Formats: sequence, structure tokens, C-alpha cells
Amino acid sequence: MRNIRLDLEYDGRNYCGWQWQPNLPTIEGAVKRAAETMLPHSITLYSCGRTDAGVHAEQHVAHFHTEVHLPVHVVFRALNSLLPPDIAVHRVLDMPLDWSARHNALEREYRYRIYRSETPSVFWRGRALWLERKLDVDAMREAAQFLVGKHDFSAFRSRHCDAENPVRRVLAIAIEENPPLIDMRVRGHAFLRRQVRTFAGSLLYVGLGKWPPQKMAEILASKDRAQAGPTLEAHGLTLAAVRYEGDEERFAAEEWLRRD
Repeated sequence: MRNIRLDLEYDGRNYCGWQWQPNLPTIEGAVKRAAETMLPHSITLYSCGRTDAGVHAEQHVAHFHTEVHLPVHVVFRALNSLLPPDIAVHRVLDMPLDWSARHNALEREYRYRIYRSETPSVFWRGRALWLERKLDVDAMREAAQFLVGKHDFSAFRSRHCDAENPVRRVLAIAIEENPPLIDMRVRGHAFLRRQVRTFAGSLLYVGLGKWPPQKMAEILASKDRAQAGPTLEAHGLTLAAVRYEGDEERFAAEEWLRRD
């Protein structure tokens, strides 16, 4: 038995999120179909997490089990030939049988991107939130620090979130300005449903001058979703990275990527 890891990239605009849903286009459904076309058996695809409809990924990690002994570079090429053009496999690795994309993840990093300009961009359409008004980025950075650490994030999760425990640890939030782009980067072990998009909406209100930075502390303490800002549009959000112990050594040893 083998445990095959896939590192994927995708444009989420044409999909109803990662998780398989009957009669709807999903990333999981597309990857599962491609793998089962390549293999002589069905698979269960295990994921590092779920992304909502319209959310993108630069590194989404999943894995499946098989007894088929195809070399990883053959699996890599076969999957990419079978997947639609808005989903790509960037890495295929053999992992220990007890390794889990979800449970072995040390941290996840999401990026919410804003395109700040008086005119819309054809190139960033569908990949960043267009905003005409100027933002006070320094105030947003100050506000973001209230969200770092271990907190009850009930005020920042979807009302439909099914997580039993609303406590999460946010490791860092960085707001990077590279005009016309503004990126909010959030690192943490795990996140509640729509937590990052609600962070982004709340910090946006601070940047627009609607709230002072200290408002974040009040919202946290309230544990009331109605007190936080809007959940921003999905197309501005990207799962940027998922980090695992030993990945630097694994990636350095990938000789098969350099084959013709």
C-alpha cells in the first residue's frame, strides 16, 4: 500500500469549493475523476482542508492510498494530462502510510488580495477585490495585531460554521503594500469557516476609516458575528501555503521534477 501526496494549484472561479458535492463542479471531484481514470480502482481523497466556492489555491495538499506501483513522475504527468486547465498538480510524493494532509499540517497561510485603483484591472479581475477608495494601511496593520494569538473567534466565523470549538491560534498577520496591490497574509494552525474573509472585511473597515484599530479588541470580546465587518468576496482569497515538517528536505530531493 502507498500513500500518495498531491500538491495542487487551482483557480477556483469555476468551482463550488474543494469538497465534493453531488451534481456540482468541485476541485475534489475533478481530482478524484482524474486519479480514477489513471488507476484501476476508486480512491478516497483526503485533504488539508476545505476552500469555499470561488477561492483559489497556490498550494492545496491532498493524499490518497493505492497499491498501484506507478513512479511518482508518471503519476504527476498523467494527472496533469487529465485535469482541466484551471487545476494543476505541482508535486507528487510517496509519504508514510500514517501521514495525513490535514493532521500533519503545521500551519496554513491564506492571502486576501485587494486591487486598489480608480480603474478596474482586466488582469486581476476574479483574483483580487477591486477597491477604488484609498486605505490607511498603517491603521490596518495596527488593528491586525489584536487578532494575533489564541482567541475565541466566534465573532469572525460564519453563522453556518460547524466547528465545535471556536478557539484558534493565529500566528501572524502581515499587510503588504505593493501598489496597486494590498495583500493581507494570515498564518495559523487552522481556521474557522470564512474566518479569514471576515478578518479582511473588518480590517477593510479600519482602512476606510469607519472603525479605529482598537475596534478589533471589542469585536473579539463580544463573540458576536454581528459586530464584525463583512465577509469579503471569495475571489480575493487564496490558500497560499500549507507547511509540513521535513518539506524542505523532501523538496530538495525531487530529482524527478528535473527529468525531460
